[in-house]
Parts: sequence; C-alpha cells; structure tokens
Amino acid sequence: MHIISGNDNGGGGKHVLNICNKSNKYFENIIGCVGEGPLYFKARDMDVNFKLFSKKLKNVELVNFINENSINIVNFHGAKPFLMHLILKNKFKVPTVAVVHSDFRYDFLNNKIKQILFTPLSIMGLKSFNNYICVSNNLKYLLDTQKIQGNKAVVNNGIDINEINIKTSTVDIRRKLELKNNDFIYIMVARLHPIKNHRQVLLAFEKLSHEFNDVKLLLVGDGVLRPEIEKLILELKLENRVIMTGNVVNPIEYINASNISVLVSLSEGGAPPLVVLESGIVKKSLIYTEVGDLENILDEKSGYKVKYEDNRGIYKTMKETYLDRNNLNIKGENLYNIVVNNFSLEKFWETYFQIYKTILK
Repeated sequence: MHIISGNDNGGGGKHVLNICNKSNKYFENIIGCVGEGPLYFKARDMDVNFKLFSKKLKNVELVNFINENSINIVNFHGAKPFLMHLILKNKFKVPTVAVVHSDFRYDFLNNKIKQILFTPLSIMGLKSFNNYICVSNNLKYLLDTQKIQGNKAVVNNGIDINEINIKTSTVDIRRKLELKNNDFIYIMVARLHPIKNHRQVLLAFEKLSHEFNDVKLLLVGDGVLRPEIEKLILELKLENRVIMTGNVVNPIEYINASNISVLVSLSEGGAPPLVVLESGIVKKSLIYTEVGDLENILDEKSGYKVKYEDNRGIYKTMKETYLDRNNLNIKGENLYNIVVNNFSLEKFWETYFQIYKTILK
C-alpha cells in the first residue's frame, strides 16, 4: 500500500502511479490517498486500486484498513504521510517504508513560515522509519550525511515506452500556441516553485532574446509562484517571448513540439527526473544542472550541462544550444538510447520487488 497526499501533483505522484500500473506483474498495489486533490482524481480516473482517507494525522481508519486487509508492506510518500507514521507507527502490524522523493530541507522553500514550522516535523517523521527507499543516490547520500539510521535502497525512475501517446502533432501544438514553424523553442516543464529556478531562467532568456529574434520560452506547469513569475515576465518585457500554459494533460506533446528541454533545478528528487525520461522518449536533448544523479547519467553526447546555476551560466548554455542546433537531433537520439536501455518501467518494478523481498525477510 502507498500512503500519499491526494493533493500531490508532482514527480512523487507520478512515481506512485507508475508503481501501481496494472501491468505490474511483480506485486499488487493500492494507493491510500490522504485527502482529495490532483493525484486522487488521477487515481480515480485511471485503472488503479485506491482508497480515500481523511487528512487526520491520527487516522484510525487507515490503521484498521492496513491491519485488516492482508497488506504485506506499506510505503509512505511525502512530509505529511511521514508525520502520520510518526504518530501511528506502533499500531501497524506490517513493515513500513519511507519513500524519499526530495531533499526534505527544501520541501517548504516557497513559504518561510511553513519552512520553519514544518521542516523539523518532517524530519522527525522521516526518522521514525527503519526502512528507506530513495529515488536517487543523491538522496541516499543525504540521509547518510544527516545521520538518519535504517536500511536504505535506491530505485531509479522508469517510463513505459508503450504508453507514450502523441495525439497532437508538433504543427498543431505550435499553431495552438501561435508559434512559427521556424521558432526555436526552449521548454521548461516544472511546477512553479523556487526549487525549479524559474527566475534565473527568465533572466537568462531575457539576455538571449536581445541576440536572437526567433527564440521563445515555453513554461509548462503551475504553482504558488505564478503571480511572481507573471510579474517578472512583464518587468523583463518578455510577454511576447514567453508562453505560460499552466498544467496540461500530456506535457510530452509540448516537449515533442519544442527544440530543447530546460531542467536547471537547484535540487531534484527522482533519478533521472521525469522530464529527462519524457524528453528522451521523444528524442529531445536538454539543458541540465547536475541534480537527480544526472552527473552519472548524462554527458556531452546527450545534453548540455549548466556549469553555474545563476542566470549567466544558464544564458551561456542556452546560447550554446541555439548555435549548436544542427547537432540537437544527434544528442536527442543519444538521450533516447540512454532512457530505453536503462530506465524502463519493467526495471523500475523489478527493483522495487527485490527491495520488498529483502525487507519482508
């Protein structure tokens, strides 16, 4: 069973939905959604097993459901589920696991009050486990350096190649967004959160826009920073160069219609980040910072590394990709091969299965 906030709308939620895919022949799953929200509605609309629970931290219904329904192991995903585990752990009759999707020091970066109040509680919840599954080696290293004791394992993200469905063509996406066929499109698929570094990307793109007339920036995603980002776009006079789509049903179609992806986060949880997998599947290269274990996954043959996370470093790399546009297809092909050969959904399920067997022994 997977306990996760029903309000999750990021990589953690996608990770859980991938585990619970009905094609998973290794083990059966059920999602326990804590409250309603984007993840709950996705689970409800998909062919996955799920159950809705209230947001109560001392959730007796959750305990009873786990103990009375032949569940062998329970995964907790995210800060609030970790805190629930801290309160309820002595009542569970089966092994429990913390699945660590992010650097817990930055989970509340968008709200200083929440960061001060909730970060220590999240760490207390995290420390209440004996077993940990980290979605990158970097996160496992973080737990080690923070002296969090317990059994630790790593699971890389996976993607189901057979489920990739491009319904809307590049031409139609560009027409919908009023983009020209010869426009050079940078795309950033990410929730609007400080950790994703949108501000520095916009400052970098503003410099680039003075040099090249045919560059556009596509921001796919939504979040608490939207008003601030919209204000910055106006201040930089980029309203005719930057397009904000909000959340979209199938972001991979927008990646497919672009020239190159941009991932310059200050920190990432899953390895590799989902946008890397989605970019690779449609053979698009990307600009990246060394997060989510990307320093061990990508190289100069498959992407463009940003040496410095500020706008000057991002600007230099954006300009490099524009000038190297004739080689983008080759690098996109190389990224495709990395994804297909190393990050299939089958390997993702099998790794989880081996970890579960070890824990249950």
